[in-house]
Amino acid sequence: MLLTRISGSTLTAVLVAWALLLALAGGAYAGYPDRVIKIVVPFAPGGGTDVVARTLAHEMAKDLGVSVIIENKPGAGTIIGTQSVATSDPDGYTLLMGTFANAVNPSLYAKLPYDQHRDLAPVALVARSFNIVVVNPASPIRSIADLIAAAKAEPDKLSYGTYGTGTSAHLAGELFKHMAGVNLTTVPYKGCCGGEIA
Repeated sequence: MLLTRISGSTLTAVLVAWALLLALAGGAYAGYPDRVIKIVVPFAPGGGTDVVARTLAHEMAKDLGVSVIIENKPGAGTIIGTQSVATSDPDGYTLLMGTFANAVNPSLYAKLPYDQHRDLAPVALVARSFNIVVVNPASPIRSIADLIAAAKAEPDKLSYGTYGTGTSAHLAGELFKHMAGVNLTTVPYKGCCGGEIA
């Protein structure tokens, strides 16, 4: 989801979102955009969110006639990147590639440096993605049943990579562990892509 910073009132949020949607649709909106648009990706370069953002930026630049740049601000389960957008000027020129983590973080952290509902406004659903389980091709694990059996046979041996605490991969992994009655070590990678079951 693409999010942007808003100012005081809901009306302003609606107007900014509407103006951006018109611009994205190729509509004529006087004055917007007249300078560089920045899309903040709250992950390191190279992951799925970054690839989607770069594809979107390329198409936006062609359609809008202005440069659209990507700024990667990874860390703290998307909080660092999200905070940079939440505290930016509320002018529609700084956008955030929001993810599942943006929806979950208010439930995981007692205090965030921004208010998700007050400081950001949704603009457009850009893409959907899925979490999948992958293993090294040399692994004997070929199915979820094999994974569960291996985890039960050797507790605490297997690990799984995520792209940060509170991300969909992390919470899906925790749900899987609970439902399967197994223990896997969670490895939150600092970069974009997570890892594989090892």
